[in-house]
Formats: sequence, C-alpha cells, structure tokens
Amino acid sequence: MKFLKNQCSLLGFRAGIKVSFTALLILSFSFTGCIQKSKSKQANNEWHIFILMGQSNMAGYGELLPEDTIPVDGIFHIPTVCEGEYVWKNSAHPLHNRLKSDRFGLGLPFAKAYLEKHLGVNVALIPVAWGGAGIDRLKKGTDIYNDAFAKAKFAQKKGKIKGILWHQGESDTVTEELAEGYEGKLHQLIADLRTDLNTPALPFIVGNLAEFYGTNEEHNAPARVNRINQVKSVLRSLPGKVENTGFVESTGCTSIDHHNVHFDRNSYILLGNRYEEKYEEIVHK
Repeated sequence: MKFLKNQCSLLGFRAGIKVSFTALLILSFSFTGCIQKSKSKQANNEWHIFILMGQSNMAGYGELLPEDTIPVDGIFHIPTVCEGEYVWKNSAHPLHNRLKSDRFGLGLPFAKAYLEKHLGVNVALIPVAWGGAGIDRLKKGTDIYNDAFAKAKFAQKKGKIKGILWHQGESDTVTEELAEGYEGKLHQLIADLRTDLNTPALPFIVGNLAEFYGTNEEHNAPARVNRINQVKSVLRSLPGKVENTGFVESTGCTSIDHHNVHFDRNSYILLGNRYEEKYEEIVHK
C-alpha cells in the first residue's frame, strides 16, 4: 500500500512537472511573440508625410477633451514652434502650438483615418498653419512658407511627402482686391510648393469655408457675402483647373461659437475623414 502511495505521488510529481513545463513553454512563446510584436511596432516602417497649411480652421479651434491630449501610436509631428533642432513628437491635440487658440483640429482625425487604410506605416505631420493668416502671409518668400519648406526638407530624410492639406481663405474675403487675387495666388502657391519640394504631382487638398461663414452680423453685409462666395468658388473649382488637387465640402459642419467662422470638434473629425477620402480618390484615380 505504501509502495502504491509512493508511486502515485511520483506520478503526480512527474505530471506536475510536465504541466509546469508545458505552461512555461507556452508562456515563453507568448513572451517571445510580445517582444516580436513590440519590435515590429518600432521597426523602420515607411513614413508618410503630410503638410498642414492655412489659418485657424487648419490649426484647429475645436473643444479639447481630456482624452485628446493622449498621444496616438503611429502618428508623429514636428512642433509648429521649435526651440533648437527639429524633433519628431508622438502626436496628440493640439498639433499646432503657435497661438493660444490652437486646439482640436482636422489633422489628427485625417491621420487616424489614413492609418486605418495604410497598415504598417507611420504618419508624419508638419503643422504650419497660422490663425488669421491671409494667403499673402503664406506664399513663397514669407516666413511661414520658408518654415514649412525647411521642415519638409528635414522630414524628407525620414520618408516621403504624400500631400498637402489646406484650409484657408476667410481672411481673403475682407476686401475686393484680396478676393479678386485669391485664385492666382493659390495656384501659384501650389506650383511653388511642388517645384521646391521636387514633387510635380504632389496632391493638394483644399477644404471649403464654412457654410455658416457670412451668416453672422459681423460678416453678413452683401458685399462681404459676395466675396466669401467668390473665394468659395475658387476653392471648389480648383480640381478642374489644377491637376492632382481635391476639394472637400463643409456641408453638415457646425460652428463652435456665435462668430460663425470656426468649426466645432465633431466637424473637424468629419472634415479630417473627408480630406482622407479625397486623398484616396486623387491617388487612385
């Protein structure tokens, strides 16, 4: 009886060793898989770079929620205002850090949508918008243009510039002269960027001014509304006049404040997704 008891104990001990060894083996494989997955995440994936240009509706004016400040995996940006050398930072809102009004914008929703369709890449953003800037402050030869170009050249060491996202035009509805000259300046800006970045067919996507812009008493004088519609017409007609450009509607978007100039948080998400859809349309046509 004692012998049988000892045998059972021995068998139980051996079984225990076998189970423990199997569990250890499974754990080892799992751990190795985690390491490999982690390494894969940090591997030298392709970097797809996009430049964000324009004024406050590109910089972002939407409400910031606590979760918006959490960095998003796979998305990086060069800070708008850099002290010293350019650096890549893991992206969260606000992407722009130039003005106190820079908050939730369309750039990060665009990048998230892009990542869903382009697995295994990193998205890199160059945010250089400036609230209140008319196109004359953004064209070639200005500090903002030079800053965008310098950051783009730095970024090209990391990856390929895939496109430029543009949302601007409100400040060019102030006078008839500005509105009249807007189309020529926009077309020239696109040509200059493509030439300087040595990318002749670089996609350039513009967004429409808000549908509610021009409804507030600050901007609803008939002459001002005419100029607003004139700039909107320039933006909408761009794809028919300049190759590899796209136009995004602002239909369904809502305002964050009574001024009826800036979009709210949900509208920036909607616009970011529309910009991404338009990009896919351009590159796959």
